[in-house]
Amino acid sequence: MALKSLIRGDVRVLLLTVSMLILVYLNLVFTPSLLAGAVHRIHDKTKNTISADIVFQASGESPVIVGAEELVSDIEALEGVEAACSRNSLGAEIRYGSERFASAIYAIDPVKDSQVFQISGTVIEGDYLEPGDTGQILLGAQIAGAEREELELYSSSLKTVHAGSKVVIDYVNGVEREYTVKGIFFTEFVQGDIRAYITEDDFGTITPPLLQDTATSIHVKLEKGADRSLVVGEVLAMREGLKYQTWEDALGVLKSMTKSFDQIIVILRTTALIVAGITIFIVTYVDLVNKRRQIGIERAIGINSASIVLCYIIRAVVYAAFGILAAALIFRYVMVPIEAQHPFHFPFGDVMLAVDVPELTSSACILCAVAIVSAFIPAYQTIRTKIIDAIWSS
Repeated sequence: MALKSLIRGDVRVLLLTVSMLILVYLNLVFTPSLLAGAVHRIHDKTKNTISADIVFQASGESPVIVGAEELVSDIEALEGVEAACSRNSLGAEIRYGSERFASAIYAIDPVKDSQVFQISGTVIEGDYLEPGDTGQILLGAQIAGAEREELELYSSSLKTVHAGSKVVIDYVNGVEREYTVKGIFFTEFVQGDIRAYITEDDFGTITPPLLQDTATSIHVKLEKGADRSLVVGEVLAMREGLKYQTWEDALGVLKSMTKSFDQIIVILRTTALIVAGITIFIVTYVDLVNKRRQIGIERAIGINSASIVLCYIIRAVVYAAFGILAAALIFRYVMVPIEAQHPFHFPFGDVMLAVDVPELTSSACILCAVAIVSAFIPAYQTIRTKIIDAIWSS
């Protein structure tokens, strides 16, 4: 019955219904995939420019970790650890002419830091730091300004600083130093671009000798698939007086933004499913109204009501299956490649569509379930009509 209904049905109705379901499924997966891609980008930027996978800090009264070099080596020897580096930070005010910018200055080992973070690949002016550099500083674009008026924090930046410019740093410990800007980096991530970096060698000239071989934080990059909790446990076991943060903890205010994205995804998917349900319901209801007499006759000659209801459910599932299959092919082989070549640009960088096969599969199953329910309701209401009333209905 379902097969004959599809074959003998109006082809235009079939095409229109399938087309509607294609649009519904694309709407169900496109925008959520885009927002999921944005969330993934934020997560990647956080790990690759700010925190790495894990950040270890001192938990006692002293704000620094003593014997940082040895601890970093021990951490790198652990299974699942790809690289580790230490950083020192000190609050400061950066001056250039009449412009000022308050920021933390981070002291790094340029070689080891580049193994954990991707900042060295985002330099847009000048060069990245090298071991042994003194009197030179690497500035984030949001600090330097670099005459890029489109920057989010340009109005409060140093505005016209470029590679080769000289800036004055007033550290919170009372030390004042002049630096040459060796390079300016732009990660397209505001939280990462409001930082400034000098070398550990330079840091040693502005701090007491007792702070040598210390770190305010140690950052750990894990291998793909590594057990983070296991690594954390091993590090805490090898050295007392440490606490840790994950990259999720480092998200800060961005955590609420990504949660908002997740809520928007749920709302969009719910709306798309409601549209799909209404579409199937209307198509099924109109068809039942036009075939009420035929259904009455079918019931009178012995076809049971369950078979009639099942016929409409099967037809709705077929509609949904064709729509989902066509939409999935369009999404995977048309929309995703086009978006990859012409990505959407967010304030934190280019965003690609996140192709999550389990998510696409679950969306398809939910859409089929909605189609079944939307076809069942009008079909069940119709077969509840008395046979004689159905046959003699106009």
